[in-house]
Amino acid sequence: MHFIRILLPVLLAALLGLSVANAHDALSPHQRGILESKSSAPVDATFSFDAPAGPQFTDEEKEAQRERGKGVMPMVKNAFDTGAAQVRIPPGDYRFGQEHYKGAKVIYPLGFENMQRDAEHPFIIDATGATFWFDLDDKQMPPGHRCVGFQNCRNIVLRGAIIDRGTRGCIEGRITCIDRAANRFEIQLSPGIVVPATYKGGEEQRLFPFKSDGRFCVPLYDLQAGIRKLRYKDITPSAEGRYWINMQDPDLMERIHDENWERAYGELGVVRVGDGLSCLYTTAGAIALEDSANITLHGVSVYVAKGGPSESGGDGAHLWKDCYFGPRPGTNQWKGADGYLCRSTRYGSTLDNVTIRHTGDDLQNFHGIWGKVKAVSGYQVTLETNPSLRPTLNNARPGDGLRFIHRKTGVLLGEAKLIALKDFQLTLDQDATPFSEAQAEWLDHECAGWVVQNCHWEDNFQRLLIMSGPGIVRGCTFTRMGSNISLNTGMGLVGGIPSDITIADNTFTDVNPRPHGATIDARAHNAQGQDGVPPIERLIITGNTFTRSGGPAMNLIGIKDSRIEGNRIDSPIRATAIARSSDQTERHAIMLRHSTGVELKANMLSDPERHARPDTVSKSELLGLEAAESITLDGKRLQDAPAKILKTK
Repeated sequence: MHFIRILLPVLLAALLGLSVANAHDALSPHQRGILESKSSAPVDATFSFDAPAGPQFTDEEKEAQRERGKGVMPMVKNAFDTGAAQVRIPPGDYRFGQEHYKGAKVIYPLGFENMQRDAEHPFIIDATGATFWFDLDDKQMPPGHRCVGFQNCRNIVLRGAIIDRGTRGCIEGRITCIDRAANRFEIQLSPGIVVPATYKGGEEQRLFPFKSDGRFCVPLYDLQAGIRKLRYKDITPSAEGRYWINMQDPDLMERIHDENWERAYGELGVVRVGDGLSCLYTTAGAIALEDSANITLHGVSVYVAKGGPSESGGDGAHLWKDCYFGPRPGTNQWKGADGYLCRSTRYGSTLDNVTIRHTGDDLQNFHGIWGKVKAVSGYQVTLETNPSLRPTLNNARPGDGLRFIHRKTGVLLGEAKLIALKDFQLTLDQDATPFSEAQAEWLDHECAGWVVQNCHWEDNFQRLLIMSGPGIVRGCTFTRMGSNISLNTGMGLVGGIPSDITIADNTFTDVNPRPHGATIDARAHNAQGQDGVPPIERLIITGNTFTRSGGPAMNLIGIKDSRIEGNRIDSPIRATAIARSSDQTERHAIMLRHSTGVELKANMLSDPERHARPDTVSKSELLGLEAAESITLDGKRLQDAPAKILKTK
């Protein structure tokens, strides 16, 4: 019964082929108009080591830019306060410093605060042709820096702005020597790079290997996922303009000399002299939308290295249209902006014709924050103190729905509505006694109703993480992506149950090509690691094309009442079979575990090298089953598949 006014349009749009714009009725009229406008062409971002470093300015020019930067907010505020419909920021370069703090409150270098208009009369900030530069220090993360912020704003449009940082914020260059014995790479630095004098040695101190034409060596993400073998110890001088990247572990060096690995992946799976390395050590929040509603980013470009957008709290329903997040086109910059963090908004965002390239973390997150129950008394629930819950609690309203799940077993204990709230103490509309061992899912504060359409994701490091629904990913292209689209119930800090998700008409090429990697994975599990509880329900995967996943195109655990139809799967399993030839685990194009009530229809498998193997239950190379019930394949009801019995010595 939750989110009926969002859920029904979303499902109807998915099933009937209607415009996704109609699925998101939380958008303002102005946002709908922008959404229906013709999209601009994707940005040409051809990479070359020999390209210039980007715009260079003298000290005098930078000082003049700082003076112009001081005038931006007074200009905007004056137009807003006088009731103007829009303000035009003249083309040119504007420069800002770093964020600072007033207590726990962040003060953004370019911050828009308490600016609210009604949906019929939005306020437009037209910054077409303007570049906002942020002079951020090059200290290693943490902490992370901030650039542009919208706090407690409503119905505001930022159009055409370019956001960049005055310092590069990462170390990049062409490989000039590979010293296997010493476990180090020598690189010729790209212009404009500052090399830190000391190193913290943390997990964020890692590198991205890429080919000389700019393609991410995506199979090598295998060394990062879960095992963290892409870390460097430090960077030390070599010859003039050259530095040694001294690796912490030998795994990368051994992997690029592994003959089976090279046979499986070819040149995309290794780095040679002449290829590149990008070494990460800073982070920034390029655009932050906090406790806001109906903010529109139209034609905005972000070139800040590992500088991503984020949404947190408020009504949400933000629109990102014709935006670009990545390296600055036409330069020798390889590391680009970062992916989206969307959490704890009342309505999910819409992304239309957005390009994201070269992220250093997750491509996108959609989730809420679990509330762990500390105590119950009568109709009252006291939650454990958790600062991450603040955006939810600050925007909670009487009538909001909560779902209570046993914090260990994942079993549903019941649902309730919020009557009143004081700090971390909730008053419900019913007796709270059954919820004493629970964690609470805030159904109205986990970005439900999000839409991702017509987007272009290329050479990205990690995953698109979905932990809330309903939502749609449709008509997008995913190319060379280290991880995958991942649906997960999560039972720790971040979470939600990602039911009512549609993934339709997308193209996936070299997405999670590492051994056993699945292009789409779903895992419903409880805090004890038991699969299938609570289940992920009503997952629809239809009309997609999958090319060269490392393992199955889909590895789905704990889904229920779902449909997989009309997908084309080309050359799955091949990488696992060649790179790990001794590994004879399941080899199927689609794998279902701990799932029930799933219909599969008209899915096509192209496996020219015959690496897939038939399943004992389905009798098909297409579908592998384990602990699965009520499965239908092309109209035929299959027998139930038992769970595997683990052998013990």
